[in-house]
Amino acid sequence: MMKPSILRNTVFLLPMLAMLAVLSCAVAEEFTMTDGQVMSSTSYRRTGNNIMIKVTTPEGGAIEMGVPVTRITKASFPEPPELAKARTAAESANASEVLSLTGDYVSRNGDYKDIPGSWWPQMAQLRLLALASADKDADAANLARETGAINNPSAESLARGGALFGSLPSKDTEAVVVGAKSLTRVGGDQGSALAQIALGRALLLKKDYTGALRAFLTVKVFYPSLAILQPPALMGAAQAYIGLKDEKRAALSLKQILETYPSSPQVPQAKKMSELLPKT
Repeated sequence: MMKPSILRNTVFLLPMLAMLAVLSCAVAEEFTMTDGQVMSSTSYRRTGNNIMIKVTTPEGGAIEMGVPVTRITKASFPEPPELAKARTAAESANASEVLSLTGDYVSRNGDYKDIPGSWWPQMAQLRLLALASADKDADAANLARETGAINNPSAESLARGGALFGSLPSKDTEAVVVGAKSLTRVGGDQGSALAQIALGRALLLKKDYTGALRAFLTVKVFYPSLAILQPPALMGAAQAYIGLKDEKRAALSLKQILETYPSSPQVPQAKKMSELLPKT
């Protein structure tokens, strides 16, 4: 006869085991092929240009099949719960929060970035903008190169704009100037906005304050919906104004950072710079 304690534990564990079984089935993902075939699997991995998908045989066994990436038209990857939160953080220019929310997913799911249905491009896009906003130039350039592996115009533009940040640590300003010219300045996309941030920083290094101001104000005026890039644009504009001896406009730019984007990484620097400016 089963002891009461064992019986109680068994009764307690059975619902948990049932729940785990349901969850295991829920994470099964479907891969749709060019010929319309749909393969469902809870286990897959990337090997070169193939996705190795483990499927169940009619006999109840399991085999792993290699499917060329080019044959996959869609994968039902679940939307990462961090994506919506990262978007919200980006809208408030909280680059640090975006980086925290996107880091693990981007690093773990890079193998599937070019699979139709992958959420990696959207997570990486938010992360790239946040890296640029947070002055993490080398990291931004590295992620931009990864993004370039995705074959679509939007990813190509992001990759080209983000790659320009790689020349800033070595102060190769001419490479940035030349690269920025290859992207549309006004009426472009996020890659174009990134290029203007990188260009502004390069021109600040060259002490071309008028050119730097023009680049930063391009982001402020023509890309206002990219909230996460507004604080670095305003900070760059303030630095350019200071170089041009226009402390009044510099103070206004810094004030806008502090009042409109209090969660941005530029806030501490904006406070220090504001305190050093003459009071008017």
